[in-house]
Amino acid sequence: MPNALKEYIRLPGKKKNFLIGFYTLWLGTDHLLYIFSRFGIEDYKRFYFKDIQAVITQKTATGKIQNLILSIFCLLFSLVALYWEGGWSVFNWSMAGLMAIFLVINWLRGPTCVSHLQTAVQAEKLHSLYRLKTAKKVMNRLRLLVEHTQGKLAREDIIEKGVKASTVKISSVSTDTPDLPTGLDGMNVHKILFALLILNGLIGALDFFYNQVTITLFGTIISMAACVLVIIALVRQHGSNLKSSMHMITWVALGYLCINMFIGYIFYFVVIFRNPEMSHNQWELIKAISQMSPWDSPMIMGIFIFSICSSLIVGLSGLIISRR
Repeated sequence: MPNALKEYIRLPGKKKNFLIGFYTLWLGTDHLLYIFSRFGIEDYKRFYFKDIQAVITQKTATGKIQNLILSIFCLLFSLVALYWEGGWSVFNWSMAGLMAIFLVINWLRGPTCVSHLQTAVQAEKLHSLYRLKTAKKVMNRLRLLVEHTQGKLAREDIIEKGVKASTVKISSVSTDTPDLPTGLDGMNVHKILFALLILNGLIGALDFFYNQVTITLFGTIISMAACVLVIIALVRQHGSNLKSSMHMITWVALGYLCINMFIGYIFYFVVIFRNPEMSHNQWELIKAISQMSPWDSPMIMGIFIFSICSSLIVGLSGLIISRR
């Protein structure tokens, strides 16, 4: 097959599938060749120009979310570098610079998208066309080849086919068909959940610099409310037609909250182990936990940064997806 690829022209776009392979798209004389390569093994799919009905590209929020995540990490590393001295300051400034470089590169590559190739029998996702700039280049080139093979559809034919399709769609509606769940009622629960996560991240950032029992109590209440809401959100979205990205970010929120609760229990038992006389005095335990500063040790610093970043990233990502 490598010798046969000399007859093909490589189209722009290449998408890695984590660490196991990558997707590419090749142009042949009368068809497209879609290749998934991994560890010396390649899977091939051919799509002949005469069979292609459409190439559909939809802009996504993935690029904006990536930029948001990189911006937050860049800001946090910069803030930490301002308070450290010596080697730790150099390390954090280096990480902030690295995040800034990734941010600029991702911004220059442009918006992200998802692309599908439609035939009479299937709709294939084209993983290699995940940047809008690349997808437009490929689609403009592919449009000419498909029109050359199938012929160009006149404007009158498009209008006529559109009217017929609309007539068929309207006439097929039946009042006996049950309504599918839209998931819009559950969207408000999702929005409140993600807003609480953002608030939790802001409280964590406040607790990062000011160790007050009031801040700790308020943060605990917000975390408990978010745990309740994430369960309600998962129940509401089951069987609904919410986007897959909304389903995924809600499960990510559940995972983060479980990890956060586990870390909270570790803090709880560490304080009891160090102060056994407080085991029956909850108020003294809360006061002791609230006095644990991220500046006490690098481990506590890492836990604080993880909690703040995760809350803000998941919360902001969820709100962006819900708005779209």
